[in-house]
Order: sequence, then C-alpha cells, then structure tokens
Amino acid sequence: MEALVVSANTTMRAYLEVTLEAEGFQTTSMADGAQALRYLKEHTPALIVLDEEVKGELSALDLAWRIKRVRRLKDVPVVVLVGSADQRTQVAAQMARVDKLLVKPLVGGEFRAFARRTIEMKTRH
Repeated sequence: MEALVVSANTTMRAYLEVTLEAEGFQTTSMADGAQALRYLKEHTPALIVLDEEVKGELSALDLAWRIKRVRRLKDVPVVVLVGSADQRTQVAAQMARVDKLLVKPLVGGEFRAFARRTIEMKTRH
C-alpha cells in the first residue's frame, strides 16, 4: 500500500517515511506541490500526507483542495500537518476537505494511529 509524503523539510519527510513504513506503507516522497500534482496524475496512493512546508506556489491546503476535486482521488485520505491549528486554519482545512489536520510536533501517536486505521480500512475493502 502506497503513501505519498509531500514536505520541503527533509527531517520531517524522513520521519514520516520511517513512521509510515513501520505501519506497512511503501512511501513516495517529494518536496514540491506541483511535482506532487504531476505524480498524482498517474498514481493513486492509499494515503497522502502534506506538511505545511511545501515547496512551490501551492500551500498544503491548496494542494489538498486540488487533490480532493479529482474524482479518482477524492476518497484518498489526506492528512495535513501544521504548526498551529487556529480557527482560520481549521476552517480552511474543512473547506479543502482535509481528512485529518494534525499539529506539529507530532506527539502521542495520533499520526501513527491514523495511518494504521487507513491500512485497516483499505484491507477490508
């Protein structure tokens, strides 16, 4: 099962890769939002993780918004990692149809648990 990780922060990208691989995902990672959109034209991962630190003109929430409007990708869970989840960010995430908004630093295993639930749901279908 594949997960796409998009983050300009190499440390965060590595952490997400290791965490997802420990949960059974194969990961594809990149730093640039436009590159991610190009990749998604031909691939349908089981999970997409977007860090707020994305290279290029698109923010993580803009990228999520575009992904969720593609019929083939609309049901793929999208997680967005942010530094703070103020009300404005939460509303923007809802409008972009983000499945899970997580505040960094990632603590308490919430990200790992979400990844695990994603695998469980995908293997049931």
